[in-house]
Amino acid sequence: MTNSLMILLPVILVVVGALISLATEPFLQNENKHKVLPWIAAVFTAIAAISLYVSPDGTFYQTYAMDATRRLFSLTILVCLFLGIGGVQWTLAREKFPGGEAYGLLMLASVGAVLMALSCDFLALFIGMELAAFPVYALVGLRRKDRNGNEGVFKYFVTGAIFSALFLYGVAFLYGATGSTAFGAVAVEGRAFFLKIGLMLALIGLLFKAGAAPAHFWVADVYTGAPVAVTAFMAAVVKVGAIAAIASIWVSITPDRATKAIVALVALVSILVGAFSGLAQKSTRRILAFSAVMNAGFLLCGLLLHKQDGSVFLGALQFFMVTYAIASAGALTGVAYLAGNGDERETLDGLRGLGRKSPVIGIATVICLASLAGLPPAAGFLAKFELFAGMFKEGYGALAASAFCLSLVAAVYYLRVAYVLFSKKCCCSCNASVDPASEAPAYASWILKAGIAIAALAMLALSVVPNIVCF
Repeated sequence: MTNSLMILLPVILVVVGALISLATEPFLQNENKHKVLPWIAAVFTAIAAISLYVSPDGTFYQTYAMDATRRLFSLTILVCLFLGIGGVQWTLAREKFPGGEAYGLLMLASVGAVLMALSCDFLALFIGMELAAFPVYALVGLRRKDRNGNEGVFKYFVTGAIFSALFLYGVAFLYGATGSTAFGAVAVEGRAFFLKIGLMLALIGLLFKAGAAPAHFWVADVYTGAPVAVTAFMAAVVKVGAIAAIASIWVSITPDRATKAIVALVALVSILVGAFSGLAQKSTRRILAFSAVMNAGFLLCGLLLHKQDGSVFLGALQFFMVTYAIASAGALTGVAYLAGNGDERETLDGLRGLGRKSPVIGIATVICLASLAGLPPAAGFLAKFELFAGMFKEGYGALAASAFCLSLVAAVYYLRVAYVLFSKKCCCSCNASVDPASEAPAYASWILKAGIAIAALAMLALSVVPNIVCF
């Protein structure tokens, strides 16, 4: 195993792009910030994604590691970052927002998520967690005079601080029990109990980041308070980082029957809460917020699968994570475009008929929604099929059957969004009479349209060749 700094090359490239973006921002006039800065961010993101395949497998002084699974998670984060850049550019350009710091914040948050995915040490993981969290706090409160945004920032910051403290308290227990902060460290004789306590507290902190029940109470308010494009970014990037970290810890330990039962219970509660809570929502952001809670449960189910040799099988989790993250980011970025100048239009009534005004974006958004709902030919269908089949094989038939039935319930609210996008407008004065493309400069939609096209094509392509993301 090598200790080469090249392992962190993608991270370094994104950091450099973020610093260049932040350093350039004060020297640009307000009308040029959303022309130049998004392209700086997009170019460095693309280069970082390519560099993932130059970065070698190995570890960096036992703190960060690179392998096929981590490379896939990192690539997913960077694809969602590209979508986030396009969505934020569109949103800020049409609002004539005077600042351009959002692009640097998006990149720094993504750096934190990538570091979470690459971590093999709890202190290194904590650095990634906080680096992912603090830029997101600023992004949620980007509209300083928005009451919902301020409320979302306050709730997210306070609860985030509490769960970060729980995580650190767990790391203290782990260090006391093992004398190390590395994943998979073995307890000193007589201290196995403290090791279990530490792991439990650390995983609770990560479940908060993933938005799994019962640590999901912040999700709906924070997702609603943020601009739609920021919500798309959060729903994908932060969750990928958290689930990747949980998966890395999970494969480094030997979970007993009780631990697996707790994970199965948390997964079931998350799916149950997400499925039924989403039905009552009229805001697209709140619908996708409870979708995030539900899908956190599905992803936790992926931890229960094993290979024939008894080792943990992450293939189903990887495939599900890729399809969920890209589809969720693509769907909400599409909504950000179609909603036009005003987040009030991202309600179901406000979106009515807007897919007719921009059919390409509308169709791409519907493909992403179909993947989230688990409908063929989108890749989400195969992802759920592989997950449920694996659960039946492992002896979790009751959980798999329950999850399948609840996924059918959740499909209703995805289909509601898809239906209203192309339904006829109710009256001549309705919001559907406004063409979203007329509310912002043409240059502001290029990255966004490219990102949504990539997301939709990826959902179709992965349904044909799913094995490229399963290891």
